[in-house]
Amino acid sequence: MTSPADVHHLDSLVSRILDGVQTPEDARALADLLATDDAALERYRLLMAVHSSLHQAYASIAAQGAVAPSRSSRGPGRATAAAILVALAMATGFAGLVGFGSWGRPVADEQAAAAARPLAVVAQTRFLDATASGVALEEGQSLESGPIEILGGAMALTLRNGVEIVIEGPANLELLGELKAVLRSGAVVVKMPKGMDGFRVETPTTEVLDLGTEFAVKVGRDALTDVQVFDGAVLAAAQPGVIAGGFPRRLEAGEAARFSADASGKSVDLPYDGERFIRRLPKDKGLEIANMLEFPERKLLRELGRPEHESLVVSRPSGPVVIDGRLDEWARAPGFCSWLNGDRTAVESVDGRMMYDAERLYIAARVSDPAPLRNQINPELDPEHIWCGGAVQVRLSTDRAQGWPVNANAPNYYRMRELEPEDAEKQAAQNLKLAHLTMWYHAPSQRPRLRIEYGMLAGGVAMNPSGFEGAFARADDGRGYVLEYAIPWRLLNADRDPPQPGDVLGASWQVFFSDEGGRIWRAQILDVRNATEPRRIFTWERAATWGRAEYR
Repeated sequence: MTSPADVHHLDSLVSRILDGVQTPEDARALADLLATDDAALERYRLLMAVHSSLHQAYASIAAQGAVAPSRSSRGPGRATAAAILVALAMATGFAGLVGFGSWGRPVADEQAAAAARPLAVVAQTRFLDATASGVALEEGQSLESGPIEILGGAMALTLRNGVEIVIEGPANLELLGELKAVLRSGAVVVKMPKGMDGFRVETPTTEVLDLGTEFAVKVGRDALTDVQVFDGAVLAAAQPGVIAGGFPRRLEAGEAARFSADASGKSVDLPYDGERFIRRLPKDKGLEIANMLEFPERKLLRELGRPEHESLVVSRPSGPVVIDGRLDEWARAPGFCSWLNGDRTAVESVDGRMMYDAERLYIAARVSDPAPLRNQINPELDPEHIWCGGAVQVRLSTDRAQGWPVNANAPNYYRMRELEPEDAEKQAAQNLKLAHLTMWYHAPSQRPRLRIEYGMLAGGVAMNPSGFEGAFARADDGRGYVLEYAIPWRLLNADRDPPQPGDVLGASWQVFFSDEGGRIWRAQILDVRNATEPRRIFTWERAATWGRAEYR
């Protein structure tokens, strides 16, 4: 460059590229100029360094709220300018070419170093269950783009650009790059580094664009998408394939909404719940289960337990039963005792009992639990995950005509085995005299709760129905609790024909243990199970797996 005109020409080329209005001819002209004129190369390096310093200073001010963040088209221009430098460095051997990253930092070296790092690293896990493919995920493990499917527990990822993602299982998340992921099921919390934005989470129905924030996305049943913002803001809108021309909705910190899975593309406000999602994992490892077998036996123990009993006796009370958590009326009631994985030295155990009279079914349990009564799950927003925070589930049949074993399978039983049920099998799955009871203590409200799912998860749901009574009492040593419930037969669709002495009906028990935070499923005890049924079948999907409830 020997004249002011030459300098002006170079400056004009750089400005057009930084503004994102360059033409292909501009890019070629700049590349040719830098390859043949050392003075032009030096001035280009100076211009880019100055621009970078101004950009970083602006970003810092914007992050502090002094000015509104700009979303101009300069991003593509900077990328083009950097690409020209990298191409020149490769073509001409100029090792000293400098880009817009910072003073004196070679763009080629910086990009090569970034490319050498994995897309993500597993920063932390907590009671992480195996993936669907059986591949273990461990702390420190490197991940590239692709699907991540976990069956339980939680994990935290750190992307190479500093983005942090906490995944709460069961979940299916696919990483597509540093600024994009697809969530097909489960829940994630995304936290952006200070001054960065632009991360996009797509679900089957919704697109969520980060505007510099910490936010959560959950995909529930029927692809409903919940979005909650802890800090900053996001834009959320229906996927183009769901509804054409849907307008995006901005959600600010402290707001939450549910986006419809139908063609309406509508959203409804949800109550903000700061404890609904796992935002960070505790640093401690928690209470590990000792002497567990290696996968796949470990996976079987975690998901299916080690039942020791095939039956339990359901007796009549000797007098009135007061639901107060003291169990004074239960001293003579038979029942069953079970320990985690059949290990009688385990801390976790349950002493379960059942009684009945003409009006009600009674359920009681003494549960040894290192982290008792801490369930934080919001039953209104996440009813399908209540058990993760610690609960007792009892599945039972009041169908005296069917007796035992119970013949009914959930839709999942057929789906997972690629079978088509017959009409009679579909009808059996909707038998309203089959019930799945979930009993738990909701720590935020300090109240006992009850959820009843009818049929084989195909006959409707009742949440905290009127008429039931429940009580919890913490153990004196703080490492367990007592549960006591009374449930009218009408809530079990058996008020006209309740169980009678001599009946043998179906029943099965499951006790879930959470971590100290009351959100992550840690372990379970499953007992009272039909031993003639194959082990690799869940009790919630096949009623024939339920054990015998012998009414006396």
